[in-house]
Amino acid sequence: MNSKIVGQLHPSGFDPDLYISQLFEIPYFDNKKLTIGFVEATHQPYLKTADKVLQDFLQLKPNDRINDTACVYKYYFNTLKNGYTKPLDIAASEDIWKFVDPTDIIIHWDENAEFYLCVSCNCDWEQEHGLQLVFKDGTTLTRASGHDGHFRD
Repeated sequence: MNSKIVGQLHPSGFDPDLYISQLFEIPYFDNKKLTIGFVEATHQPYLKTADKVLQDFLQLKPNDRINDTACVYKYYFNTLKNGYTKPLDIAASEDIWKFVDPTDIIIHWDENAEFYLCVSCNCDWEQEHGLQLVFKDGTTLTRASGHDGHFRD
């Protein structure tokens, strides 16, 4: 099984439909290396579009991440406001990224064949539910939330 973008894919070992890549540099995260998961890699129409979504995401740079700060900061602020965490040492909203550690990417599609590239992250303010960054079609950050299985608010 191959992705035109990341090459050879391997079965995940725990989900027969999930195939994962080797570590791959992600420009959005200062070239941090992450694995990319494809939820239905054996289904050719999915894989073709998932590769396009990934290709589009790989065009995003660190400056785009800084432009996406408001969405992530809002998730932190709401968690803080609800009393679920202690304040972090944040002088400017962009400092929120110092407390985010991306771990992997999975490309999903829903029942309407809409694609969502989801980045799983650990974050210092929500250790139980973490942080999920959802990019519609791999191009636009549309949601920052805990890992709850949803792609939209």
